[in-house]
Amino acid sequence: MLSQVLIALLAGWQADPIARQAVAEIQARRYADAVNLLQQNLAKQPHDAELLNLLGIADSELGRMADAQQAFARGLSIAPDSISLNENAGLLYFREGRYAEAKKLLAHAVALGSKSAGVRFSLAASKLRTGEVDAALMELRELEPALQNVSDYWEERGRAELPHLPADAENSFERALQLRPESIVALNGAAAAAERQGLEEKALAYMIRARKAAPDDVETLLHFAAVCIRRDLGPDAIEAAERARSLAPENLSALYLLARANISVQNWQRARDLFKQLSEKRPPFAPAFYALGWLDLKLGRVSDARRELEHSLALDPKQTDARCDLAQLELDDGNLDKARSLLEAVLRESPTHAKANMMLGDIELRAGRLDRARELLEKAVANDPKLSAAHYKLATIYARERENQKAAHERALAAELSEEEKKQAHTQLRLVLPD
Repeated sequence: MLSQVLIALLAGWQADPIARQAVAEIQARRYADAVNLLQQNLAKQPHDAELLNLLGIADSELGRMADAQQAFARGLSIAPDSISLNENAGLLYFREGRYAEAKKLLAHAVALGSKSAGVRFSLAASKLRTGEVDAALMELRELEPALQNVSDYWEERGRAELPHLPADAENSFERALQLRPESIVALNGAAAAAERQGLEEKALAYMIRARKAAPDDVETLLHFAAVCIRRDLGPDAIEAAERARSLAPENLSALYLLARANISVQNWQRARDLFKQLSEKRPPFAPAFYALGWLDLKLGRVSDARRELEHSLALDPKQTDARCDLAQLELDDGNLDKARSLLEAVLRESPTHAKANMMLGDIELRAGRLDRARELLEKAVANDPKLSAAHYKLATIYARERENQKAAHERALAAELSEEEKKQAHTQLRLVLPD
């Protein structure tokens, strides 16, 4: 609590008797008595910054944050260079999540000579939350000798390291877990760090622990669902996303992940119903309309699919997958020129887009331009080696060019990948969570 920080700061004060009595009341957790005492004396001494500082502390402990803020502001208007007032007001803003204001006051306290590790920690955390990642990390590293046995310190350091140093972040979150094994922040952070390193199994292990430690924490449920979707654990993803949605019905992330999870188990109509709800709740969200179009294709509703895909592109012209799906519709209708135009637009935006290269390669193959088709299809498999259809088409070109060994290799690879795709499409694993 704020007073626990502040009592240490008050230890060196040569306070007057009223201030000493107020400090005693705060130390004894008799906050209401401290407020009454301070208000009575401030009626007589309205410009006493020391008493206003103590009043802000007592009010904050009573949860009266607006009153505390007002007391600190009055104190700062009288003594703007008071280290203690800047510290206390900054810490209050930090607790309230008003990080820009906290940063300003805490930085001023440090510039004035504050030596409190807690103040410097809150300043670094405020910098992190306002985008000063490098500065925050540097300051957190400097605080390690003072705070190395505090789990909150390692959680914050992990947050600072996560964007660019995920391995270091994982180590920091592990340090936090050694100090507090069921820290939800550290478990989610360690999972995120593992994900950034491509360690999906490790991420899942962290999230299983987090789910067990906090079965009704919405952010944990959503993170767990996202990891499960990537690990082909569709039923577990659905269960977690549904639980999150029951706890937070207006959370759009829960709705989105529930829709995604239903796609993973091929519940096409259920997924479409959920994405429809999302599109109504957030009309400018282009990916929802792309999902509707994609699902309409799965459901055989071609005209509906075209309408949704075109609307998604109108909202966000950079949606390359939506443009590819529209190109496929043109190909199916025999409109090769329209398909080519759409695919060339995709490749101008994203030259390595595997599906667009494959589809344009197919058009060139139909036109008999084998060299160009080969170039495009080889680029497609280079950027997505698991794209079975591209391997089949490439095998056709190699066979025409009498490169029989290459053709046989591509056909075998394509068949193997196709079987794997079928197997994955019909297999959904289920976790057995520990008791």
